[in-house]
This record gives sequence, C-alpha cells and structure tokens, in this order.
Amino acid sequence: VSTQSTWGPPVVSPTAPEMLPAVETVLSSFLAILVTELGDKTFFIAAIMAMRNPKWIVLAGALGALVAMTFLSAGLGLLGRKMIPPMVTNWVAVALFAGCGVKLLRESFEANDGEEEPEEMQEAAAELQRKSRDIETGEKEEKCRASNFFLSFFSPVFIQAFTLTFVAEWGDRSQIATISLASTKNWFLVSLGGLAGHALCTGLAVVGGSMLSHKISHKKVNLAGGCLFLIFAVMTAYRELMMVHPEHSVIHSA
Repeated sequence: VSTQSTWGPPVVSPTAPEMLPAVETVLSSFLAILVTELGDKTFFIAAIMAMRNPKWIVLAGALGALVAMTFLSAGLGLLGRKMIPPMVTNWVAVALFAGCGVKLLRESFEANDGEEEPEEMQEAAAELQRKSRDIETGEKEEKCRASNFFLSFFSPVFIQAFTLTFVAEWGDRSQIATISLASTKNWFLVSLGGLAGHALCTGLAVVGGSMLSHKISHKKVNLAGGCLFLIFAVMTAYRELMMVHPEHSVIHSA
C-alpha cells in the first residue's frame, strides 16, 4: 500500500501479511521473558527490595540492569549470526530452546505446589541478607545527602538493585532465550518484546511481589514455559529444514 508524499516519493506502508513476522517476533520474545522471569530469582530480588526501600528506586535500578542485559544478549545473538553460518546458529538455537524447555518441564514435574517459599525466593532473600550491612551503611550516608536528586537517584539502593539484577540475569534462562531468538530473528524486535516482558514482570514484582509470590503456581509457570520453549525449538527446526529442503514444505506452489 503506497500513499503519495508531497515532499518526496510515495511512502509504502506495510500490509498486514508483511507485519505478521514482526508481530510474531515481538510476541515470541515477550512470552519467553514472561514465562522465564515470572517468579524467577530476579523477580523476588525486586519484590523483597521493594518491601524495604522506595519502590521507584528499586524499579529504576532493576529495569536499568534488565535493559542493559537485554541489549547485550540481543547483541551477542546478532554477533553470533554475523560470525557463524546461519545453519549453525539456527541449530544451536534449536538445541538451546529444547534444553531450556526440557529443564523447565523437569522442574515443573519436580515442583511442589505446597511448598511455603519457592527456592528462588529463598535464594533471593539469602543474597539480600548478605548485602544487608552494606545497605544499612549506605542508608546512613544517604540521609546526609537526600536533598541532592542526582545523588539520591544513584543511591546505594539503586546500585544494589542494578548489580544484583544484572548478576542474577547473567546465564539465566531469559538471557539464553534472548540470545537464541536474536540469533534467528530481528534483534531489535527481540529486544523490544523482551523489554516489554521485563517491564511487566519487574513492575508486578515491585508493586505486589509479596502478594503475587504466594499466588503464582511455579509448577504451572514452568510447565507453560517448557511447552513454549519446545514449540520455539520445533518452529526453528522446521524453518531450517524448509530452507534446506523446500520441496518438503506442506505449503508450496504447484
């Protein structure tokens, strides 16, 4: 579809079929982050810190780390696609998706819904407890300079939320998912969907993490996540096989 422009050549607007791959990429990335981050360690880090500190500072620190990690992961996926043959990156992505899917399904079958506190929440609480002395020291210093907005924003709480979230995300399932998706799809759209997923999960953690932590069924979340990653693996493998042997495609021209 094209429209005549007064100042230049006709502007071509994408049609609905042309936009479907972009929508699929954003949605796939969003869902991948949603099922891996909801109730994950970083979720509980944000939730517990928000109970003890100003919510906006915790949210800013956690989201800052997640934005940096998302673009870093997407960049690694793009770099791998540029340096490694597409066939290799596609099959590596299939292996990563399948591995994550099997791991999530195994955790789902081994999970106990009657457990008082999820393992991720216990790990997050223990890690925050180890840093509690640093927080108290930082809070004392912060009281002396709270009038300065810049120093208040980059407070010890902000720095701790940023560093704990960034370290917890390194090597996490969400990072592997982002790298895998960016190695086979548009890296910017993958980043866009991932950031939307992170923003939703982190926002929920900060606003009502303590309440949600007791209502989220980790067994069901892991089950949904495992199935989603296996679907990604099958879809990526199918597309790669169709590129190698297009004559075997179910939908082909006569």
